[in-house]
Parts: sequence; structure tokens; C-alpha cells
Amino acid sequence: MDIINDIATIVGLARDVILLLLLTAALIAVLVIAKKVTDLLRTVKQTAEKAQDVLDTVSEKVVTPAASNPGALRALVSLLGFLFGRFRRSKD
Repeated sequence: MDIINDIATIVGLARDVILLLLLTAALIAVLVIAKKVTDLLRTVKQTAEKAQDVLDTVSEKVVTPAASNPGALRALVSLLGFLFGRFRRSKD
């Protein structure tokens, strides 16, 4: 009966070692994925900041002057309406 107990002990130790190795691999995988997600979120944040800068620049350089000059804004809207109407007719 001692041989059966010895085999059970060896199998139990092997199972524990394999479990620890699998848990270590899972931890490493989680850490790698977390780093990649963090890098992705950082990139998204930088892109959003750049888009905000572009929108601020467009607002400052185009929208504000256009809003301060109603005649120019009316001419711009008329031009855009003409162009979009022209494109719409050419597609039909």
C-alpha cells in the first residue's frame, strides 16, 4: 500500500506543478494584454486630442470669421447649395 500512496503523492505534486505553470502563463498573458490595451488607449487619447486641436483650429480660422460676416456666410452657403445641387443632378 505504500507504493499506492507514493504514486498518489507524485501525481498530486505533478498536478500542482502543472497548475502553477499554467497560472504563471495566464498571469503573463494577462499582463501582456493589459499593456497592449493601455498602449491602445493612450493612442486613442492622443488621436482624440489631435482631432480636438484640428476642430479648434477650424473653428477659429473658418467658423468664427464666417459667423462675424453674415454676407460671406450667406455666399458660402449659396455656393455649397449650388455645388451639392449640381452633384445631385449629375448622379440622377
